[in-house]
Amino acid sequence: MINQDDALRLLRQYVNDEKIIKHCIGVANIAFGIALKIKAKNFLEINPDRVKIAALLHDIGKFKDGIHEINTVEILKNEGLDYIAKIAMHGFAYEIFLLKGEESSEYLPKNLENKIVVLADMYYNQDEKRVSLDERLLDIKERYRNDKDFMKVLVNGETRMRILEDEIKLLM
Repeated sequence: MINQDDALRLLRQYVNDEKIIKHCIGVANIAFGIALKIKAKNFLEINPDRVKIAALLHDIGKFKDGIHEINTVEILKNEGLDYIAKIAMHGFAYEIFLLKGEESSEYLPKNLENKIVVLADMYYNQDEKRVSLDERLLDIKERYRNDKDFMKVLVNGETRMRILEDEIKLLM
């Protein structure tokens, strides 16, 4: 498995926007904390270090045009990090395809480590602060209020995010 230093180097190799890098570091720290709490309380197969690395790399695909979540998975697979790619898939890619009339369930979070990364991403905003899910959703709605398509994606994904948060909180 890739270590944290190598993951950060890989992120910097693809992303030169310091704001995205800081966001990824913040998400990684939150995800690591959630994973540690769940591991301490439960007898579940979970690797906090792997979660942290996947969270650190979750936005590595933002530099390319297209859906950055899908770009991220492609980059990580090309780097030989297939399992990290499965954990790093996050956000609203599922809803984007759903709006196009495509049922693409492969873009839904599949395992606990993946769900932790998704939730941690929602807990860390653009101002580099840990926030609640409600605060983050309001922030996203405000930033994308003029993008009608993304607002549809957000409305569709909001319920899924709330269910995911409830699932994770029950394990903490």
